[in-house]
Amino acid sequence: MPGPLWQATRDLHHACEAHPLGQRMAAGNITRTEWAGWLTALRTLHQIVDPAMPAHMQRDTLLAADLSVLPPVPPRRAALSFARELCGADTTGAAYVLHGAHRSGGRVLAPTLVKRGLPCAHVCYRDPEAVQAWVRAIRDRGDLADQARATFACLLAVMDEIVTSQQAHQP
Repeated sequence: MPGPLWQATRDLHHACEAHPLGQRMAAGNITRTEWAGWLTALRTLHQIVDPAMPAHMQRDTLLAADLSVLPPVPPRRAALSFARELCGADTTGAAYVLHGAHRSGGRVLAPTLVKRGLPCAHVCYRDPEAVQAWVRAIRDRGDLADQARATFACLLAVMDEIVTSQQAHQP
């Protein structure tokens, strides 16, 4: 049975999946520039979250590798702002959202995205069972709900920024 943290964030998790960008990710119809924007935002957050995590869970280097084959894009304002809020804080709630997303959604989406030539190294873990066990254990931490919800809200704002940016560049 899902724990209190999962219950507290379920609505925002579904909102990310239902977002137009989330839908395009799921269908494999995301552009290279949109994917670069998404990964840049994830990397911005992981640069704050990763130092507190075990080495096998850190994603910054893998996100840098993924981004090295994509067009450069500026950092997303929502990710930068939220990363500043996380500085100096216990980032377990944010880590729960990010690693849960990589282990669940990312792992499911990766085959489709890779077929389209989009890099997904950041969703591959050396010890996926340990990561899944960590995510499951954290689900019982209802005290992390505010930060986890704020992380999902940040990701939704990033999605909005990416969509708005793409629309501004269309003829």
